[in-house]
Amino acid sequence: MSWLNPFGRIPTIMTAEEIIDFAQKKSIRVSTRSSLRLTRVDRTRIREVARLQEFAKHAKSKLRMAVEGFPSLDRLHPFYIELAEILVGIDRLKQALGAVYNCIPIIDEITNTHLEALKLADDFKQMKKTRRAAKGRISSVIRATSENLDFIIQAKVTMSRLPGVRPNSPTIVCAGFPNVGKSTLVKAVSTAEPDIAHYPFTTKEVIIGHLTMDSHIVQIIDTPGILDRPMEKRNEIEREAIAALKYLGQVVIFMIDPSEACGWSMTDQYSLYQEVKRMFPVNPVIVAFNKIDITPQEQLDTAREMIPDAHEIVAAEGIGIQQLMKEALDAIDLRSLEEAINDFKSSLSQGETDSMGNQ
Repeated sequence: MSWLNPFGRIPTIMTAEEIIDFAQKKSIRVSTRSSLRLTRVDRTRIREVARLQEFAKHAKSKLRMAVEGFPSLDRLHPFYIELAEILVGIDRLKQALGAVYNCIPIIDEITNTHLEALKLADDFKQMKKTRRAAKGRISSVIRATSENLDFIIQAKVTMSRLPGVRPNSPTIVCAGFPNVGKSTLVKAVSTAEPDIAHYPFTTKEVIIGHLTMDSHIVQIIDTPGILDRPMEKRNEIEREAIAALKYLGQVVIFMIDPSEACGWSMTDQYSLYQEVKRMFPVNPVIVAFNKIDITPQEQLDTAREMIPDAHEIVAAEGIGIQQLMKEALDAIDLRSLEEAINDFKSSLSQGETDSMGNQ
């Protein structure tokens, strides 16, 4: 589902030198046909005009592609806006895109000025000199914005690595310490093989599963490296990434391993659970005790006392998962979501009717 990432569809962006080389090669290949009855000067003028126009055309095309290939930053879902701010900086990216785009009218001005000079020249050597001068000035303009092009290229690389998600689809976020079974749960409940991607600020896999429920596509996301340790151990980027996740998750499933086979004590896991609840104050947080098949009875009783209403599951074997997912999906309230969509569609239809009636 990487195609869902709006930054994943940006076409290839050339560096300044690549643009100049590309435009130069295209201009050299231009072949012009002119009547043999024309003088050498006139034939040269036609050729030099065509070469300059071709050079400028391809240079502008690649600059325009670098800018217009990016999704509109003002229309992105807040999830991607937040991550863009974290990873590259929205203001810096806008400045770079604007600086590159502003090269286009400058190139037009240079081209037009030298085209006029070519039309007035009466010596073929002067015409070639004028064409070379124009190309040189255009190349200088492109090189002057090379840092902006490099920044845009790096921003594309960074942002294209984000996982593809459906920002407006019902979403469940999995949390908990490493090795408690989050990835196993995601894989177990997904109707297809989960998508595996990476956030640029963690080398660990981000697993995104999709399941269909009442005609709705529901996402379930495991984000290792983000929601698997106390806040004081997270860096600033990870803390802001958690803020971005708040734009996605309607429900949080917090998984606990009461057997402590994950390497973390029940006390540590409970503390992280309380922290996650504070991070997602408006989202239902559903607790699932995993690996109950290998948990000593005494430890399971202790866990039940700490969190009385937790689900008890064995994710690897699918035990208890159906009831867990039913509560999670009920918490999302797909029916209310569908009713809201239908009401919106009805309002649109009513608006069209009123509009037609007023005509």
